[in-house]
This record gives sequence, structure tokens and C-alpha cells, in this order.
Amino acid sequence: MALTIPQALKRIDRVMNQIQEGFTVEGQQTAKSKTPVDTGKLQGAWNSRNAKFGRVSEIRNDTPYAGFVENGSSTTRPSKMAAQTVQSLRTRADSIVRKAVK
Repeated sequence: MALTIPQALKRIDRVMNQIQEGFTVEGQQTAKSKTPVDTGKLQGAWNSRNAKFGRVSEIRNDTPYAGFVENGSSTTRPSKMAAQTVQSLRTRADSIVRKAVK
């Protein structure tokens, strides 16, 4: 049975929302797994806000020292947890999309 245009648009919208949510969820999980642990405060502070497709979803860490851990300082090497997360999402993009399209 062929879909009507409104039905097709609704399905496309649902799939695009699932893709965006997939990137947000996987991104938060990956950022947590890439975060070095001392007390666990930094790792536990990752949070996300998923929005409908076409709007901005966020993965953030508002811990005051997150930037120093990410980029390093004069006494510590950079961990690049956010940069590694972005790279990981690029690598897994196909699987995230395939999962949403099923």
C-alpha cells in the first residue's frame, strides 16, 4: 500500500527525530566513557537535551574544570573526551541512521 504524502512526511519526520535522538544518546554515552575518572564528578556531569529534528540538541558538561580536562593545562595533558566523541559519532553515523530507519 502506497503512503499518502502526509503519511510519508510524518514517517520521515519520525525517522529524522529518531536519528537525532540516536546521535544525542550515543554521544552522551560515549562522552561519559571517554571521560577520565578521579572522583567521578566530571563523568557524572554529562547531560543532554534532545530536541525535535531541525532544532539543536545538546550534550554538555557544566563542571567548572571540564575545559581544563578536555584541553589540558600547564600541568595536565588534554584528554580530548569531547573531540573523541565527535570522531566516534562520525564513525558510527551509518549504524545510527540504519537503526532509526528499521
